[in-house]
Amino acid sequence: MRRSTGRALAVFGAVAVLGVTFPPGAHAATGEFVYHTQPGNVPHTLTDPRDGDCYPVGRRVQGRTVNNTDRRAVMYVEKNCRNATAEELDPGQWTENSTFMSVRFTV
Repeated sequence: MRRSTGRALAVFGAVAVLGVTFPPGAHAATGEFVYHTQPGNVPHTLTDPRDGDCYPVGRRVQGRTVNNTDRRAVMYVEKNCRNATAEELDPGQWTENSTFMSVRFTV
């Protein structure tokens, strides 16, 4: 009986240490990122986007863009968040005429 109790405590201790050692999974921004596509000035919203994920937004993003998240939004000229950065918006910032094809959120 003592052996199984000792093993159970050892396993519990190991699990507790692993829980403290490794951080939880990916975090998400809180809030909304709003952008508009053309033609028609159609609004689109990303709600609580995950940190580090790339969000392709289409070919014709042009117009007002609002970053109402708690993360920095980095917009890219090309799809898949590659190559040149088009613009960056800190939390709460907006721009009247943004043109980009993908966006990524960072702390």
